[in-house]
Amino acid sequence: MTAQHAYHLKLQAQGRLVVPTDVRADLGVKEGDELILLKDAGGYRLTSRRLLVESLQGIVRKTGAAAGRDLTQELLDDRREEASKKGW
Repeated sequence: MTAQHAYHLKLQAQGRLVVPTDVRADLGVKEGDELILLKDAGGYRLTSRRLLVESLQGIVRKTGAAAGRDLTQELLDDRREEASKKGW
């Protein structure tokens, strides 16, 4: 079981939060990098783009969902279909 840590953050002007140094180090981010705030049934989770991609790649590998499939092409085809339906 992974140990959990709680951080108390104070909302500052214009909705800004200061992410503690050790959290930024764990996320592998620096000033100017984008973070992703995910909402699920249990609340919110802050992560970096890199960690999210790694997590999703692990899920795809674990499930074998990508075996023999071109996921990039499937995504592009889906987006084109959506755009066509909307008349774009």
